[in-house]
Amino acid sequence: MDTRNTILLSLVLLCMLISPASSQTPHRENGWYRIEKSDTLSTMPIVTVKDFVGLQLEKDMKGAYVITGRISKHKRHKWATETGRAIGRQFAFVLNDSIISTPHVITQIDDGSFMISSLFDKALPAIFPKLVKEKSDSIDAIFSGWEKDSLYYIWTPAQQDSLKMTMDYWEAKAWIDLSTRPEEHLWYSIQDSTEYKKREEALIKELEQPNFSSHASDYMKSQAYQDFKQYINNHPEYIALLCQGFLFKDIKGLHGYLIDDIIQSRYPSAPSIRTYVDKTTNVDDEKFAVYQWQRKVWLLMNEEKETFLNQIDKVWK
Repeated sequence: MDTRNTILLSLVLLCMLISPASSQTPHRENGWYRIEKSDTLSTMPIVTVKDFVGLQLEKDMKGAYVITGRISKHKRHKWATETGRAIGRQFAFVLNDSIISTPHVITQIDDGSFMISSLFDKALPAIFPKLVKEKSDSIDAIFSGWEKDSLYYIWTPAQQDSLKMTMDYWEAKAWIDLSTRPEEHLWYSIQDSTEYKKREEALIKELEQPNFSSHASDYMKSQAYQDFKQYINNHPEYIALLCQGFLFKDIKGLHGYLIDDIIQSRYPSAPSIRTYVDKTTNVDDEKFAVYQWQRKVWLLMNEEKETFLNQIDKVWK
């Protein structure tokens, strides 16, 4: 697409975003978006500013300002998938519901790198600190309420921002979740997995039978499945291995139904994993969906364990 058409498309999309006549135009988080084949901007972002790492303001070979950075490793597969799908088309970087940049995608980007450029590049030095502040604020929000006794807090604001630019939002969030909500995480130590693996291998062979059925209910009737399910039901700690096993390598479809049946037979109030993953379109979002689902299951398991220990305690008292 030539420069004239790029400018025209950017202006058209910009008008779509900021036109007061379009009262139903949704607010968009600051980040990267697909430009659909109909030249409309996608509603949901590919990645947002909190997913950025290592933001820098630089100049390109022509001396124009550009903003460079990388996508968090936890969203890098998604970035690669989306850039691969968009080859020959454009992405849009949106800030405050205005389009800043519409680069043409010429190849899949596997390393997570990106560059924000603009025909009005002299505006980028003013935009850069806004992105830095948004990323910084996202990290501050995670650690809100923590005691400020770290050496980090005696650093200058510039030094603090520099650290936050290298900090992965999703790793920081996972660490805080683990520290503040231990009841939503599973602590386990499995000494012997021989019997579990034996039953899992039998189930794998059963599911690999060609043309067995297209209905999950038929698979659930097999002896190998019933044995596996019963073993998990009697030994719920092995759910930890279940979540690392073959069923979780392809959750959508048959495996999702089997996982729900196994888990909900032990914990009827557990949510369906299919409701978490069926709407995801890439491996990174699916991993986050599974993580959210697991926390619900871990909570039920920990509550069950706590109830059991309380009952034992009452007996000894």
